[in-house]
Amino acid sequence: MIRTITAVTTALMLIAASVAVAEDEGWSADVGLSFSAQTGTTDTTSGTLDIKGARAWENDELDLRFLGTIGTTREKGSGASDTTQNSQALFGSHKHTFTERLFVGSWTELSRDGTQDREVRFLVNTGPGYRVWSGGDAAKEHFDVSAGVGYRYEQYDGNQGDSSSEQSGDNFADVVAAFEYKDLLFDGRIVYTHTGSARMPANQPASYILRTEATAGVPLSDTWDLRIGFLAEYVADVPNVVNGLTTLTTIGVGYKF
Repeated sequence: MIRTITAVTTALMLIAASVAVAEDEGWSADVGLSFSAQTGTTDTTSGTLDIKGARAWENDELDLRFLGTIGTTREKGSGASDTTQNSQALFGSHKHTFTERLFVGSWTELSRDGTQDREVRFLVNTGPGYRVWSGGDAAKEHFDVSAGVGYRYEQYDGNQGDSSSEQSGDNFADVVAAFEYKDLLFDGRIVYTHTGSARMPANQPASYILRTEATAGVPLSDTWDLRIGFLAEYVADVPNVVNGLTTLTTIGVGYKF
């Protein structure tokens, strides 16, 4: 409960910060919200909050993101509910371009997932990248590939099971490959983004992570859009009680300012 309250408080603070930075020239912000509820023999509710902030300079781009999901389920007639989703993540990335094609990028993540029994993940990586393709609006139409090295720390602490299953944290030296594809489909009627990454520790190759995320937005006005998203992450080395594959599908609305 304390973690949930902390997550909600953090999200509200980030919304306020997004409004503030958006008022500063050069900054843009995006808030996405999806919510679902189902009643019957089992009542389920879930919500996802996605907050992004970005700023571009002549040769630099900075992106910040908060992604949080809360979900519960309750059997009819039962006063107790089970938490089926409880994850929060902060992401940051910076890109410095040398030419129209060549750049160097850095990425970082700080996250937790209570239902996956993961207390914390912290990672950072950096390396060169290349813009394979660019459309008329380069910011919204491009295909980038990148590679690099980084550091990752993970700890699974028994959030989901017996506290005796607590494990010490693991340190990884990752080799990372990633891509980012953005495009305006059907004459700009759909704004599409697809990202993916693979990270394999040089010191423990079996502990690799594969991640991909795709979003499609349908503009409703200059500021509002309807969006659909899908995220999948596979963690190869997790405790026995944890499923290595997690997915998140969202349908909701977004507001840009």
